[in-house]
Amino acid sequence: MRLNVFAMSETRTRIIDAAAGLMAEQGFNRTSIDDVIAHAALSGKSHFYHYFRSKEQLGLAVLDRQFGRFEEQGLSILRDASIDPLERIHRLIDAVCFLQEEFGIRSGPPFGDLALEMAEEHSGARAHLALAFKRWASQIQTLLFEAGPSLQEGVDAAHLSRFIIATLEGALMLSKVTGDAEMVREVATDLKRFVSTRVRAGASA
Repeated sequence: MRLNVFAMSETRTRIIDAAAGLMAEQGFNRTSIDDVIAHAALSGKSHFYHYFRSKEQLGLAVLDRQFGRFEEQGLSILRDASIDPLERIHRLIDAVCFLQEEFGIRSGPPFGDLALEMAEEHSGARAHLALAFKRWASQIQTLLFEAGPSLQEGVDAAHLSRFIIATLEGALMLSKVTGDAEMVREVATDLKRFVSTRVRAGASA
């Protein structure tokens, strides 16, 4: 029984791997279930539907894995209480740059083109992504609340957390459009400077 469970998990991972590569290369809409079956070496459509009800569900699984990797390698920094809260925000920004280099310009963490393409046409994907971004913003906002005494009076933690996310995602998109990988680092440097302007004089940033 344990072997069967392991084999099922391994097959599911293989399907997600195949779909992630195909969708990064040719997009969600242009990737067919038959493409995934061929690249994942499945026996046929019944084999595919044993693991996923639809291509949309598979796309959401790919997005979940991308965000999971981002949480593991990026957002985990936010929970390290041994590091100053504002320094953790700076390290998160650096982690996004690192992940962009690891994923490459084409996809970019945490979601890339797949998220945009699915969100345009699938309401389930929009809700799924909205929840993921809400979790990301919530963690940054919590950290900003923790850093509250170091921030200038009137700084809105909710607005600043959304601004940080929007700036990083915008930099990733521009990097893809222009083919300039260095753009993300340049925007990240400017973003860290901006966050520092919201810190009280004499406080660490």
